[in-house]
Amino acid sequence: MDTHIAEIIERLLSVRAALGARAFRDAAGRARVAIARAAHAEAERRARRLRRRSIARGAVIRLPLARERRGGGREP
Repeated sequence: MDTHIAEIIERLLSVRAALGARAFRDAAGRARVAIARAAHAEAERRARRLRRRSIARGAVIRLPLARERRGGGREP
């Protein structure tokens, strides 16, 4: 992991040295967006996997309101 971070920093610094501050800011901004998109895609993938496991287990959450609507609730 540390190697990847170092490579990203090296590339950004080389962009700044070769192309200037404006190009550096643009490249850094685009890198942040790419990182955010990758993190979001991974979070979505994990959420789908978790949802499939929950559905496969038949996880049902019973709510008190549902029981009252069926007439099984407590009488006042």
